[in-house]
Amino acid sequence: MDMPGTRASTAPSQSGSGQAAPCVPRRRQQGFTLVEVVISAGLIGFLALTATFFWVDSFGLVRTVNTDSAAIADGRALLERLAREIREVKYNPSSGAYCVVGTLPDTTTQLATQIVFNKTSGDLVAACSGASPTAANNDIAVTIQSISTNLNLTYAGDLVPPLTPPGSRPLTSYASSFGMRYLDASYAVTTSAGTLRFVELTLTLQPPGVQATQARTVVALRNE
Repeated sequence: MDMPGTRASTAPSQSGSGQAAPCVPRRRQQGFTLVEVVISAGLIGFLALTATFFWVDSFGLVRTVNTDSAAIADGRALLERLAREIREVKYNPSSGAYCVVGTLPDTTTQLATQIVFNKTSGDLVAACSGASPTAANNDIAVTIQSISTNLNLTYAGDLVPPLTPPGSRPLTSYASSFGMRYLDASYAVTTSAGTLRFVELTLTLQPPGVQATQARTVVALRNE
């Protein structure tokens, strides 16, 4: 018990040998607290969610680009297929006109969606055979027609190869629009088979879930 007016001594106690007792350091706490673990887990989850979002978004973008590229390639292939047919249109030297069946419509403001013409399968006979050619003129009638979203190609006549499927063959069922313009030598619209020199084709394809893609080409009639 301390006497009044006196202060307790804070001096380190001395051992019997007269030396101070050594100070034992406190052991520091190791590991993580619960708050640190929760924060770390939240950050890791956020980073994982962000990375997953970007990965899924990138995968969807690549798929969309590939699908659009395929649609563009399909459109070009279809126009090339039609161009090969139209280039073979028969030219009648007697009349000085190509063998296009019927009167060419005025395509100044509205594109045509159908054309019927003859092409020769053998030696040239100077006469047009119409929509139902016989073997006498060595002709085949070719019809290119757009109906709704179908773009059809049809062959008719006695000389159609036996292995060719009868009736119309749909080249595609995703043609949201198709049209043709008939042009003369100066690229002006014409309604006469006698002045017809070029056919302009415009095709828009839109498969399900794909952005519409448009392709265009101008076919020069070369059998003159």
